[in-house]
Amino acid sequence: MIDAGDIDRPASPVRVTRNSLPIYIDIRKVFDLESVFEGSCSLERLPRFAGCLASLDGEVSGKLQFFRSEADLRVILGSVSATVEVICQRCLEPLSLHLVDTIQLALVESESQIDSLEAQWDPWMIDGPRITIASLLEEQLILCMPLVNYHADDRCVEALEYQKQREPREYNNGERAVQNPFEVLKVLKKNYETP
Repeated sequence: MIDAGDIDRPASPVRVTRNSLPIYIDIRKVFDLESVFEGSCSLERLPRFAGCLASLDGEVSGKLQFFRSEADLRVILGSVSATVEVICQRCLEPLSLHLVDTIQLALVESESQIDSLEAQWDPWMIDGPRITIASLLEEQLILCMPLVNYHADDRCVEALEYQKQREPREYNNGERAVQNPFEVLKVLKKNYETP
């Protein structure tokens, strides 16, 4: 079996194309030729992914190897990486984010073929003889994007002057007391009932 680690040591001589990634590839050729494409792609070619970003500064790098597996599946192995600028959802300031993802795709032409795929392969549905490279990379980047983006250090907390949570009280034996959220209601009720 071939895994993502084998991308740097192909079994047979392949033609490697570097620099800017092509706009599309013809699937009738690249799998038989075991082509490898390595290069970059501008964020402007990824409109759905670019909509999640604070700016279009940055570039996407990718490496894709196309070949047929032992089970005669048309598979794509590779990687994608990008350093992009997003908005911190805590302080609303720019945040640099480095994304990296591994690509292990098998081409399928119908949903019925998805069930027969081995677990290591993610399905990539095709509907014609071409694959748009930008769409493939865009999908992978969207999938590896964190749901929430925020600065990892305390910069946001200090800038917004968040108050740190107070330590819970301790009992005499050293165990921590759990604060009961209904204590406040109890006090309010007592104050309301007092004439």
